[in-house]
Amino acid sequence: MTAATTPLLLVDGHHLLYSAWFGFPTRITSRNGADLTGVFGTLALLRKAQREHAPDHEVLVAFDGEHGSAARVETDPDYKANRADANHSPIASLPWVKTALDAIGVRWIEHDTAEGDDTIATLTTRALAEARPVRIMSGDRDLLQLCTDPSVSLLNRGAPPERRVQTGPDVHARFGVHPEQWPCFRALTGDPADNIPGVRGVGAVTAARLLSGGLTLDRLLASERLVGAVGARIAAHAEHLRRWCDLIRLDHRVDLPDDLTTGHPTPHLAPAAAILDQLALWDTTTLKTPPPGKDRIADL
Repeated sequence: MTAATTPLLLVDGHHLLYSAWFGFPTRITSRNGADLTGVFGTLALLRKAQREHAPDHEVLVAFDGEHGSAARVETDPDYKANRADANHSPIASLPWVKTALDAIGVRWIEHDTAEGDDTIATLTTRALAEARPVRIMSGDRDLLQLCTDPSVSLLNRGAPPERRVQTGPDVHARFGVHPEQWPCFRALTGDPADNIPGVRGVGAVTAARLLSGGLTLDRLLASERLVGAVGARIAAHAEHLRRWCDLIRLDHRVDLPDDLTTGHPTPHLAPAAAILDQLALWDTTTLKTPPPGKDRIADL
């Protein structure tokens, strides 16, 4: 394997942090009572994923920018509006997570005006242009739309073993649509996580049947498939559907540094406990005053 073809593991940083915070089997605390579950769990899950699914990959973590959703919210004020009252406790651990990644030599990127998914989409496009296989680690199904190339797969460690790694053919076998149809499919069925309602009465089976043969949303709206009450509702929601589809479709053109990746495999990661010991976190009293963070756009 050459540096130019080293596989790339792109990690959805916020999803990993939230999974660690809410899904770790026990709370991890410092000797002084500070909750270290976010940083410990993130490092432990990342190490396990590397060992089991990407031992020869270069690892890069992408985080949501503070204003990453702004452009989509401007298009549709309801986008992710349901998250305003959600529990965002894991965010307090984010600066320490970034510091820990720096300490272990894992690169990360947070573009202020881009969602992490768009950063991952952009890096996937770049990697494919360099003939680098890509594995994406996330439980966000919207990233399935990136599995259009055989060398791209989605790793969801929270899924059952038989569905833990998904490729393009797996997407079609499970949902009845191709990865490139995912935004159209999801617009029709809705996405509660992003507050996209979809069309009442249109579930996954109906959406897949309507989009069969590789139809896009626009082609569906112009076709003769829209019959009966469901067809009438879809036609009545045409403009909403086009907007929802655009919200779900990922941006592959985020302005990122040219030298963000190294092209070399990431060394095997140390146990989370050892990293926290290196950072003297076992004796900390709070995670609210971490060391200064870095702007990875400016720093790279």
